[in-house]
Amino acid sequence: MREVLAKGLSKRVEDAVIKRWYFEEGDSVTKGDDLLDLVSEDKSIVTITVPVTGILAEVFFDKGETVQRDEVLCLIDEEETRLRGDGDDEEDEDGASEPDLDESEDDF
Repeated sequence: MREVLAKGLSKRVEDAVIKRWYFEEGDSVTKGDDLLDLVSEDKSIVTITVPVTGILAEVFFDKGETVQRDEVLCLIDEEETRLRGDGDDEEDEDGASEPDLDESEDDF
């Protein structure tokens, strides 16, 4: 699990309010995507991006809550993405897997 911290606030700002989450718990997230916006005391908006590709496993604060600088905001599960696979399995429109056509039929 990767912790996502309230980073990017200026040194003179100790806390910020969560303005918006771009994803919900259980959503797949990709490294570099916008994850959430924080509004600091000086009214500047800081956007926290996704540090690793994975699943947004747990969110510790809701929109409108105040967070401290360097506080853990959420957890991203990198392992869950690997366990689900990378999408190489071919599926038809109904979600059924394609049969393996490489089987030998020389068993006469």
